Amino acid sequence: MAAMIANALGQPLEANAETGFADDKDIPAWAKGAVSAIRKLGLTEGKGANRFDPSGKMTRAEAVTVLLNLIGQAAKK
Repeated sequence: MAAMIANALGQPLEANAETGFADDKDIPAWAKGAVSAIRKLGLTEGKGANRFDPSGKMTRAEAVTVLLNLIGQAAKK
């Protein structure tokens, strides 16, 4: 999901970017740039205990939160 959002926004993706999440080592290398980009944009804060949970499923509530943050970013421009 992070990769789709970052690509849709045309975000430049850093190879092997540091995400800042506690479970950074579990995030696949190909997704780290996207995760880092959407975090820097404030679109996601991850789950509790500063985890991204890359192998977990995104809930509807989490998806709505990301979409509302995305809309909020667009409104600021």
